[in-house]
Amino acid sequence: MVIRASLLGASLVAALPVLAAEAAPSRPNASVQAFEIPAGPLAETIARFASAANVVLSFDAEQMRGLRSTGLQGSFSVEAGFARLLAGSGFEAVSRGDRSFVLRRMPSSPVAAVTDSAAAEAAAQLATVTVSGTRDATTEGSEQYTSPAVTIGLGEHSVRDTPNSVSVVTRQRIEDQNMLTIEDAMQYTTGMKVTSYGTNSAAIESRGYTIDRYQVDGISSSARVYENNFGLAMFDRVEVWRGPSGLLQGSGDPGGTINFVRKRAQDTFGFNAKTSIGSWNNYYGEMDVTGPLSADGRLRGRLVSSYQDRHYFTDYAWTREPLLYGTLEYDITPDTTLSLGASVQRNRSRPFFGIAAYENGTFPRVSRSTYIGAAWNNGTQNATRSFAELEHRLEGGGKAKLAAVYIDRRNHGEHAWGNSFIDPATGNIDVIPYYSRGSEREVDIDGRVTLPVTWRGLKQEFLVGASYQRLKSSSIYNEKTWGENGFVQNIFAPDINVPKPIIALDGPSQSMLTQSAVYGQARIKPWAPLTILAGARVAWYESKDLLDSGTGVSTNAKFVPYGGLVYDLTQNFSVYGSYSAIFNPQSDKNFSGQYLPPRKGGQFEFGLKGEHFGGDLQSSLAFYRIEDTNRAIADPDHPDFSIAAGKVRSEGFEAELTGRLLPNWNLTAGYGYNTTKLLVASPEQQGKPFTTTFPKHTVSLWSDYRFREGSLAGLNLGFGMKFRSAIYNEDSGVRWGQGGYTTFDLQAGYQITPKVKASLTVSNLFDKKYIDRPDNWSRQVYFGTPRSVMLTLAYKM
Repeated sequence: MVIRASLLGASLVAALPVLAAEAAPSRPNASVQAFEIPAGPLAETIARFASAANVVLSFDAEQMRGLRSTGLQGSFSVEAGFARLLAGSGFEAVSRGDRSFVLRRMPSSPVAAVTDSAAAEAAAQLATVTVSGTRDATTEGSEQYTSPAVTIGLGEHSVRDTPNSVSVVTRQRIEDQNMLTIEDAMQYTTGMKVTSYGTNSAAIESRGYTIDRYQVDGISSSARVYENNFGLAMFDRVEVWRGPSGLLQGSGDPGGTINFVRKRAQDTFGFNAKTSIGSWNNYYGEMDVTGPLSADGRLRGRLVSSYQDRHYFTDYAWTREPLLYGTLEYDITPDTTLSLGASVQRNRSRPFFGIAAYENGTFPRVSRSTYIGAAWNNGTQNATRSFAELEHRLEGGGKAKLAAVYIDRRNHGEHAWGNSFIDPATGNIDVIPYYSRGSEREVDIDGRVTLPVTWRGLKQEFLVGASYQRLKSSSIYNEKTWGENGFVQNIFAPDINVPKPIIALDGPSQSMLTQSAVYGQARIKPWAPLTILAGARVAWYESKDLLDSGTGVSTNAKFVPYGGLVYDLTQNFSVYGSYSAIFNPQSDKNFSGQYLPPRKGGQFEFGLKGEHFGGDLQSSLAFYRIEDTNRAIADPDHPDFSIAAGKVRSEGFEAELTGRLLPNWNLTAGYGYNTTKLLVASPEQQGKPFTTTFPKHTVSLWSDYRFREGSLAGLNLGFGMKFRSAIYNEDSGVRWGQGGYTTFDLQAGYQITPKVKASLTVSNLFDKKYIDRPDNWSRQVYFGTPRSVMLTLAYKM
């Protein structure tokens, strides 16, 4: 087996003076850096060292079977580190240039004695290995807050080589911060906002827009993010792309997209488990087992399960959510792998949909535990996702991949929620029932080929692909009796024990959305410091009402371009720029009865990215401007119809620093600034902000320090901070708002044994009381979560 190990170096922005000196050019392998590589099998230890040193290493692991290493602690150059680790093994590391190395047996070493012709042939082949620059993007087991590569930008490339804003929530961050859901992960992601739509339902927002599409293992889905529960137990990492993603997935709002990357079956046995107990009867358990299923390791499997039974700080609200994920991988040939898998996630709940507000823009002074609804409120969501993936690795580092995904989602709900402002004299509100049932069935197919070539001694890359998506949806609710069969509830003393009305469901709807596309991207290096990206997607889109044959929106052969460049200023820093186009069909009609053309426009982004400390720290600074045109606005001559004349601008900048500052200190910090404006709109909206519920400023910080020596060895301390500036809703000159606020989190953990760890997390340490979502609706005003505590016990082999 040939092992290729590389890890992208980490960075700080050039503005950080304490590290400015590191930006000076130097010989790639002459610098000295600190390493802390534990003892273990030599093949594993040398691979870990190569990753930490940010070099590409090729060797035959079978020839090192039975050899062990005492590890490496201290500061070394790359050459000195290899020499220390390989001392006495009979192997040496030979540089091939461009931070690439190959291991070979030393001719004078007794270990190099060849016992048979097959071994001699293997040794001869090893000496002529062509080293590839391929990076393994898997974060599991790396103990890092950075990822050596991401897969969200068509192919597998480093964050630094991707000329767009990308953040990665690694497996280590998920575990350190006890993240269980996508909402947990996005709370601490640069420039992101989480907006609740009720218990177990939330929207993710970026740059003033809702992220309405997502990907799993790089395969785009048409279903909405907030209606798909993603338990993080089954994912290796979460990759976030901020800004228009038309090249990656076709239609969608320009806020960005999220890529969930599944855990893969491993060729060595592994077992992890953890259990947690938290405030308000919040119980969670998780198990993860993986390993080879055949003697030769060609067949591998993985099984992940989790279960959460939790109540909330809101009275009466609860959820129960089991998850099961399984996958099999089989190496048909050494270069061809078939992967199969499925996940099943079920959510049962008594949901809560927020409290109401006063018509004058104020909120009631009530306990944060106040529940508006009925004892018979109930909801069920089931999501089954199945996938098959065939991957063939080509000579020279190319890859051909064909993937198919099937999603079956079903939901059912019987809810009572508020439907009026609060009566200031009595404190009463109107509550009405909403019964619904829905289903979605989706098929996603994607095939792509990546072909790297060498030109003038530099690597070039070409990718071509095609995709097809079909989403069939059906839903039904109590349309004819909407607003009837309600009751009155007092906001200061709500009584949930009300009779459940018998209501028929009617008003069915059925729709079909199909999208297909061909796409491609070229990564050209005309000379070493510069990479030029040119890509495009040609998309076909159709959305139709299956119960009304005359209703539908279609777009044929829509050209969606993309372009970017990355220029390496030094070994540590790059500048970049990119243009990403917007493609988003609309369902509004003009006076002639025709559907409006799709929204278009694009984003210009430029910035600085860096890498430092041998791959342990990454940083970025991004400036962007989005212009979203062709938006539907009211036709001034025919008010009941629309014209495609609206224009929105969203602009701002983001800064992020993520990774390892010291061998024992991991940190992620981010700042986002955003403003939006209606450049062309109806007269009463012209010049106003496009959104007032997305904060102008966001700050997030998480820091984790581990003591490895002395009397505190085994202890780790974590600290978190989140800040959000003021947001508000406005209607007819009245504002419902929440000023800026900051919350703090604290965590302490202790490694009881090498395999068992306990941790205690306190969220909202100072019990800050705030409105998480101010709303001018008659419901969906939510308090922020009060101070809470979670105790976790984890076992990891």
